[in-house]
Amino acid sequence: MSIRMRTLAIGAAVGAAAIAVPATVAWGVSAATDDDAPVGRGGTVARQVQQGGMGGMVADDGDEASGAGGMRARAGLGTTASGTYGDGTCLLDEAVVADGSSVDADDAASLAFMIEEEKLARDLYTALDELWGLRVLDRIADAEQQHMDAVSRLLDAYGVADPTEDAAAGELSDPVLQDLYDELLAQGSASVTAALGAAALVEETDIADLRDQDAESAAIATVYAALESASEQHLAAFVRQLDARGVDYAAQVLDPAEVEDITGVPAP
Repeated sequence: MSIRMRTLAIGAAVGAAAIAVPATVAWGVSAATDDDAPVGRGGTVARQVQQGGMGGMVADDGDEASGAGGMRARAGLGTTASGTYGDGTCLLDEAVVADGSSVDADDAASLAFMIEEEKLARDLYTALDELWGLRVLDRIADAEQQHMDAVSRLLDAYGVADPTEDAAAGELSDPVLQDLYDELLAQGSASVTAALGAAALVEETDIADLRDQDAESAAIATVYAALESASEQHLAAFVRQLDARGVDYAAQVLDPAEVEDITGVPAP
């Protein structure tokens, strides 16, 4: 299994919901602008981890849908309703990890890495929100906590140690993640747009790292698919916030055409 972070040129680039253990989990996403105007049709987007297709949408304050035609589809996910970035509504309908189940060393390492990457996002957005008071950071930080909870449930189910347990805010055991957190915190402390750019870079990195995982466990793979979908929604929210401020975001990890497709914002 490949677990890797990319080497990123962070300093110069600005342009840098809740899920639960499958099989059936309801969760929702919405993004808000600084004045708390809802972003998206009806202000919310919802998904359910189950068989079927997934449709999701992030829209701007004018209620125009973003992404490819306003909708993005991914196999293995369905749709439902409820929830926001802020409340992180989730329902665990049934467990899919049997008592006494275990995972191999690669899956265990993957879970430990991904929960720390979600913690990086939560802690960074919380710190930058405290500095700049951006609702989108506050709400997505809440969603990242729900993502951590989802991975934590898998760690518990498989008897794998949680590296984030008792860790202070901004404290990460993986040195690469720690360096990334420190650099992005410094970058995001420079301005509101730098903070939004740093957050967008985190989501790009998270999407790419989730795709790098090759989980043997079906439960882990399903949760990772939902995490990737959530990160796409978060990336769209941050890039649209930058676009609303007249700032171009240049993709740094994913292909620029894909970022344009995810966000609905033309690549610079």
